[in-house]
Amino acid sequence: MKKFLSLLVLYFIINISSKAQLPNLVEIEQSKQRLKEIGVLKVTVVNDTLEMFYLNKICKNYSLLSRTSADSGLHYAEKLYQKSIISKNNVYQLRALFYFSNFYLKKNLYTKALETNLNTLKKCEETNIECDDIWKINLRFGQIYYNIKEYEKATSYLEKAIEYLVAKPKLTPDLHLQLAECYRIAGVSYQILGRKGTAKNMFLKVIKHCELSENDIQIAFAKSIMGDHYLHAERNIAEAKKYFDEADSLFTKKNYLQGKASLYSSYVTLFKLKKDYENAEKYAELMLENSINSQNNTVRFQALVDLSEINESKNNTEVAFEYYKKAIALRDSIQKEQRINDLTEIQRRYDIEKMQIRYENEKLIQQKGTDFLQKQYEITKLRSEKLAQDFSLESISRKLENEHALATQQALKIESDKQKNEQEKLAKQLKVNDLSNKLTLENQQQKSLLLVIGLITLLGVSAIAYSFILRKKNKELLNKNHEIQEALLKGQTIERKRVASALHDNIGSLLSAVRVSLLTLNSGKLPNHDQKIYTQIQEMVENACREVRLISHNLLPEELEKYGLEVALQKMIERLNFSTPIEFTLNTKGLKENFSGETALGDITLDRKTAFHLYSICLELINNILKHSGATDAAMTFRKNEKTLELFVRDNGKGLQNYSKGQGLMSVEDRVEAMRGVLEIESKIGEGTRTHISIPIIQPAYAA
Repeated sequence: MKKFLSLLVLYFIINISSKAQLPNLVEIEQSKQRLKEIGVLKVTVVNDTLEMFYLNKICKNYSLLSRTSADSGLHYAEKLYQKSIISKNNVYQLRALFYFSNFYLKKNLYTKALETNLNTLKKCEETNIECDDIWKINLRFGQIYYNIKEYEKATSYLEKAIEYLVAKPKLTPDLHLQLAECYRIAGVSYQILGRKGTAKNMFLKVIKHCELSENDIQIAFAKSIMGDHYLHAERNIAEAKKYFDEADSLFTKKNYLQGKASLYSSYVTLFKLKKDYENAEKYAELMLENSINSQNNTVRFQALVDLSEINESKNNTEVAFEYYKKAIALRDSIQKEQRINDLTEIQRRYDIEKMQIRYENEKLIQQKGTDFLQKQYEITKLRSEKLAQDFSLESISRKLENEHALATQQALKIESDKQKNEQEKLAKQLKVNDLSNKLTLENQQQKSLLLVIGLITLLGVSAIAYSFILRKKNKELLNKNHEIQEALLKGQTIERKRVASALHDNIGSLLSAVRVSLLTLNSGKLPNHDQKIYTQIQEMVENACREVRLISHNLLPEELEKYGLEVALQKMIERLNFSTPIEFTLNTKGLKENFSGETALGDITLDRKTAFHLYSICLELINNILKHSGATDAAMTFRKNEKTLELFVRDNGKGLQNYSKGQGLMSVEDRVEAMRGVLEIESKIGEGTRTHISIPIIQPAYAA
């Protein structure tokens, strides 16, 4: 599903423009000519403003062209930026920064694009300009994080951009397209994050705003994305075909061949699901031809795989095999390119994270400077207030002198009041005695309360001690249960060795004797009918010998005892690929073998018992794939993390809606539990089965 969304994203980004037609290249040349004319004139404010106006016009037109114009756009954006700095024009500085981030994004220089976008935001905050285009900054953040696969961050910034645009009182056709771009990237991000309902609403809004812009090409792309959603997310073939046909009709109307080519892959998948292999083959061939012309190896590989599957469904085995060989030959180069892209992606993420940290530090330093200035202002304010208070104290002192005379007059009055106060004092003393009695009673009550609390605390401590004893007993029971399980697994292992030895020594020897006895017969003297029976018996005996050897070897492989887990698994996969129709793939990058029969993981060594458990688990899972999956492709991968060893086993079979645990899966669960591991099984109808086993590295199963 991500493959089809990525193709549509590529075409959609290329074709977003403010109008239905590409910018006029003649207008760019005219603007360059005007710059030459202004360059010979005298330097004035008016001429500088005109020069920045035409530089801005050139950058705007280059921003609407394809990726190949990015270098030219950067050249003129640099000129505009330098000129705006000299002229101290903040508006054109912001526009130049917007163009920088746009051209860096076109060149896939996401680190520089993010740095420029952060500078744009910083410039808006520093200059205190009313930034009407703040939504562009959020949209650019969303595009950058989407391209580096940080989908959660991308959706958060895109939601902000959508909020700004929706709040505008009136939208022009160009703004409708920009809003559609926000909804489209957000929809694809939600689709990848698994939020299908939200993604569908976003795609419907993409169609709505493209229709409001009256741009038929963008309407067609929006409908093709909606069709892919119905096809891959909801499996609604009828709705998907309706949207694809509407998109194809609009591309045909506009004679836009690149847009029609973007639908080939979608039609191939649709007709394969409908089992209409003739139409599927037709679009797959068109897809292959277009990928060869555009030198797109990824699309070419998918076209070869589709043609192989279609011809296999039509029973054209030889043609299917030829396409399959071409696809396999192309796969290695694609995987190499993917590894290079992954390394580049990691470096980009590291650079972007480093830049974000630097930006936050600068912002923190700026905030500290602001706080320091605020404190200086508060100190100055306090000093002013102190001077005002000193002046106020002097005036108060004068008032006190005036009031001293009044105080003397009132002294006599106070003397008379003093007698009254003594009487009131006696009354208060009586009240104090009463309160003292009450306080004594309350102290006694508090002592009783403390005694009750002490008893409750004692009971709590007893309960905690009892709980600790129970936990200790539970732990002993769990350890005992684990010992029983290990003993059971050890018994199974011993029984496997005995059965393998019996098969090899007894039944194998007996079948070999039967084969030798058959060879002593002179089949030439037998009638024709008996000769056929003789030949069939020989073939059955040969097959029986081979099956006995295979079963005996898988039960107790010699390579596991001698060379360790990695070599044993490689030998088993080689035998399976030779004798079964399923193509098995093994990736043991997480393992590092030594020839002492043990498996090394960095500074940790896996002992023989755990290696045998892992081998038995792989054998049981492969046996389930052979018996029940109906798959054509299966893969087994080991991966070592910091604290765990991971095993992934997947197939492309029919899957299981509700699976029951048989003896095999129960054995796998027991072995995983014995290694203190975790087992996860995921299976859906038509999507195969995926098994994930995680084993902790720091555990008794490993020895330093």
